Amino acid sequence: MAAFIVTTRAVGEERGNAAHRRAEVQALEVQGQLERARAFAIGLGNALQGERVPNGRRFAALEGSATTTVGLTAAMWVERVTHRARRDYERRIRAPITRPPGQRVAGPAATYLPATYVTGVAVRPGADMARVPALAATLRNPTSIFAGTATPVASLAGQRGFFMVQGAQYGHGPGSQGFLVVFVPADWLSVSLDLNPHRTAIMLDGRPLNGALAAAPAAGQSFESLTRRWRVDVAREPATALQATLPWLAVAWPPATALLVYLLGRGLLRRRRAERQVDDIFDLSPDLLCVAGLDGYFKRVNPAFEQTLGYEAAELLSRPSLEFVHPEDRERTATTVQALSDGRQIGEFENRYIRADGAVRWLQWNTRTMPDNGLMYAAARDVTENRMLTHEQAALRRVATLVAQGHDAGELFDAVAVEVGQLLSADATRLLRYDEDGTASVVGSYGASDAEIGVGSHVSVDRGQLWERVAQSRRAECTDHLREGSDALAKSLRDVGMAAAVAVPIVVSGRPWGAIVAAWTHPDMAGGDTEIRMAQFTELVATAVANAESGAELAASRRRIVATYDEARRRIERDLHDGAQQRLVSTVVVLELVRKQLGDANGPLAELAEEALENARRAMDEVREIARGIHPRILSSGGLGPALRTLARRSVVPVTVDMQTDARWPENVEMTAYYVASEALTNAVKHAHASEVRITADVDDRSIMLTIRDDGVGGADPTRGSGLIGLHDRVAALGGDLAVHGEPGAGTVLTAQIPIAAPSGSDPEPNDPRSAGSSRDSRSADRRPRRPAHPRG
Repeated sequence: MAAFIVTTRAVGEERGNAAHRRAEVQALEVQGQLERARAFAIGLGNALQGERVPNGRRFAALEGSATTTVGLTAAMWVERVTHRARRDYERRIRAPITRPPGQRVAGPAATYLPATYVTGVAVRPGADMARVPALAATLRNPTSIFAGTATPVASLAGQRGFFMVQGAQYGHGPGSQGFLVVFVPADWLSVSLDLNPHRTAIMLDGRPLNGALAAAPAAGQSFESLTRRWRVDVAREPATALQATLPWLAVAWPPATALLVYLLGRGLLRRRRAERQVDDIFDLSPDLLCVAGLDGYFKRVNPAFEQTLGYEAAELLSRPSLEFVHPEDRERTATTVQALSDGRQIGEFENRYIRADGAVRWLQWNTRTMPDNGLMYAAARDVTENRMLTHEQAALRRVATLVAQGHDAGELFDAVAVEVGQLLSADATRLLRYDEDGTASVVGSYGASDAEIGVGSHVSVDRGQLWERVAQSRRAECTDHLREGSDALAKSLRDVGMAAAVAVPIVVSGRPWGAIVAAWTHPDMAGGDTEIRMAQFTELVATAVANAESGAELAASRRRIVATYDEARRRIERDLHDGAQQRLVSTVVVLELVRKQLGDANGPLAELAEEALENARRAMDEVREIARGIHPRILSSGGLGPALRTLARRSVVPVTVDMQTDARWPENVEMTAYYVASEALTNAVKHAHASEVRITADVDDRSIMLTIRDDGVGGADPTRGSGLIGLHDRVAALGGDLAVHGEPGAGTVLTAQIPIAAPSGSDPEPNDPRSAGSSRDSRSADRRPRRPAHPRG
């Protein structure tokens, strides 16, 4: 019985150990297959980015050509569409946004996630993927889509599986920004790896994905991939005929010795077979696997390690391992290895290694140390591409933030030059703007600070050089013959050792505006996908330039409208003064003569004459008041100070004017300040019921700060009523700002800051005495009457 029990336990332990080994092997296989799927998605995303315009047939063709390697046939191009942009989107794809799989039209929503292009799955174009909760949650998470990720377990068109998602660009133009979504069926892993679903179960974030075990798992192995937690569970190994018979044979003692010898021999054979399997996994694994000694030398490396670093195994084993580490990371790596040698547990850590060709690769390590044996077992993943993608997206976000916030153009151009230079490890970058005379101006720079050509330089451009060629072709170009350039820019870069350059055009509203130029001292650094990565920054620069030009055009248009409006008011005031007002004066004079001719006579005729004279005088006063309201003559003849004091004297409430100068300014500035004060006084009397108003004008070299303060009821709302809105637009047209503050019961304060000089790039005012070519005679301006400054009006 003792032999029976011992043998049964030995058989059970052997079956359990076999299950653990199978779980580890199959977990590595599943992890490798997931990495192949991830590489497929990244490759397809890069292919889409190289296209000119989004196209459904081209999407299907690219997906079909790439799927032969992994067998994934279901892919979608998903866009984020707001409620306001829904009609434009439906017009572009010629189909409505529907609920998956596409039979019913989707109802109103703040945002939609429609699948524009679909291949390999029974979903119509335009189906709103926001109806798939697992996919929608991942698409709306900005931290999970830049480097690619997997969704939780989901279903699509009745099929169970999960999605792989990554933010991508498909060509250029409408619909080019979106998400590449690849659907992975639940049985893809088991079919591609030939796993028995009744003996192997795959879990995704704790939920079953594929396979079902009839009993509790005998062993399991967990790992992380595609930003998710995976687990592979395996069933207990079935007992072989020998294992089932062995406990009963152990009951008979005489044969026990022979069976024990047999078991030991079979165990040795199985051990050798397991070692061969481990060696196969070691050699075939796509991850970098190694055995390192605590003495600082590698003891064994797999082929993936040799291929990634570019060294032969003999060289890797013969040199101290720290010699392959980047010099800046050697001290940190040595500290980590020492901590592992002391028995401390350290999670994942990353460091840089130098390839045989000088390139830098980032490796992410998982280690297990056995101090008793003096060995350390380590597995590493090459995360260089992931880090580059993460840094690229971060740089694009920083530049996009500057564009959205409307920062100064010089600051934006310098930021673009710095981000492009650091991202591409360029030795120098220059941001060029083409000028109408065939030259170019440098508006942003990074690196090569000792070069003669920097920000603000204005240089002629050689038509044979690539920055001129991109202006003609509007396509990115690369050259490793920078030494052949003859223009000043090429010469300045050549003088500081640059050998190769890439230029990408900046196209604004269909016209070449400029180019981004990146240069390197080593020609081999200018290859790869450099042009595509630089093009993403040129689009942001083009957007910023287009926004700035649109804003300048809008501001100039508003100034022209205000100037035309003011000129119309002056013309109406002049016509009233020279026409109707003069006729009324003549009428009053004639009626006064008629009244004198009648003398002291009384009667109907005298009463009619008196009534007509009174009506004529009243009409003359009303016309005079209308003319003053349209355009006060004192403003043109005396300036802002006298005009404000005249306005104060005519007010029905006491008004104090505090203005320390009677200097003259451009007419549009004086008119704007006067109308702000006039409207504020009207509101103080009509709406605020104020008993006192104070007008203060603070003037410096750049602007007039006009403040109108009353003691009325307060509570003014600048969004209600056209008066304050019109004043705000008028002040904004000059590049100024108007603000209204008034708590209920605490009075109202209106502040207007009006620039004295016209905004940069604006059209000169036709009646501005300070602008060149003014229609106003400067000599007549010098003859304006000067009044002594009044400290208080």
